[in-house]
Amino acid sequence: MRERSPGHWELRVFISNDPATGKPGRATQTFVGTEKAAGKALSALVAKVESGKFDRTTATVGQLLDKWLEFSETNQRQRPRTIYENRAKIEKRLRPRLGHLRLDRLKPDVIDAAYGDWLAEGLSPATVSKYHAILSAALRQAVKWDWIDRAPTDRATPPSLVRREMVVPTPEQLVKLVSTAEKFDPVLATAIGLAALTGMRRGELVALRWSDIDLVKGRVKVSKSLTVAGGEQHIGPTKTHASRDLALDPVCVRVLKFRWAYAAELAEIAESPLDDNPYVLSYNANGALPVNPDTLTHRFGSLCRKMEGPAINRLQKAKPKATRDDLAPAKRWSFRFHDLRHFSVTTLIAAGVDIRTVAERHGHARATMTLDLYAHALPERDREAAGILGRALNW
Repeated sequence: MRERSPGHWELRVFISNDPATGKPGRATQTFVGTEKAAGKALSALVAKVESGKFDRTTATVGQLLDKWLEFSETNQRQRPRTIYENRAKIEKRLRPRLGHLRLDRLKPDVIDAAYGDWLAEGLSPATVSKYHAILSAALRQAVKWDWIDRAPTDRATPPSLVRREMVVPTPEQLVKLVSTAEKFDPVLATAIGLAALTGMRRGELVALRWSDIDLVKGRVKVSKSLTVAGGEQHIGPTKTHASRDLALDPVCVRVLKFRWAYAAELAEIAESPLDDNPYVLSYNANGALPVNPDTLTHRFGSLCRKMEGPAINRLQKAKPKATRDDLAPAKRWSFRFHDLRHFSVTTLIAAGVDIRTVAERHGHARATMTLDLYAHALPERDREAAGILGRALNW
């Protein structure tokens, strides 16, 4: 405590080394009054520091984001693709808008203003929510590191999300998709069949090797996932970091046997012996390289547009300027590759398979998440349950 001028005091309390700079940190406060009153104010400041209620760093939001990315990468807390995408979002929006601010000056209203401006610029609520999720994760880590006491994003208001209506192909449409793909892209045909019959994620499918499959017992081990970040492929654990052993039905076994026979024949024709442990989905004759996950997405999208072709041609004969947006909903093939996984989940739920089994088969971390995502598939089961109760009472 020192008197800078008559009745004006500077109060200083040592905190700790600043986590951002490594230099000794101090809490400072000015006070106007008598020496005795200043002493009481100093004691109050000491108590505030000791209770952890005083900001302990001069780090900026940008410094925190850098440290958080480094921490996520070195501790393998996130997949390479996730880190790549998070870094891109940070550089695109978060750093230009908030990076210069000190953490102790980042308030909920400042964050909400950024969200509002981004929405006004045309970003979707889902995209802005992703920025919120990144900022929240970094700030929560800052709390764990004792950089700040509370994450201001906890009191911010990200935009509300409207869940996209789930569009799931019918069994008849799936048969047509597979049969059409078999004519020009057998690899894609196998991928569609596997995705629909097992519910595996895209990255899990392309990471599958033949050593993961037992065609005799009809089982497949799902323990890896392939992602792409910055043009480089990375193979790591599944999304939930847990492996699972799935039973394969006879149809799926036939699909895989056909795929193996095709791969062996292609390798022989190309005079390129199969790799010692080839990938199930590969456009290389020897199966040494996996399919890029985005390739599956793009090729599946092209296949769906191909399926819409005849209906669009008929429509354009009557309306030359018509597009696929003018098609009746029943004639659209507006499916994403991920919708094949949705088909697997909803079909099992509608058939009465218990939620826990469905969740475990599809690699959901919690059965409650399965219920939340696929509640729309339950009404028919509810009607059946009502019928069972009625028959039990026999009134």
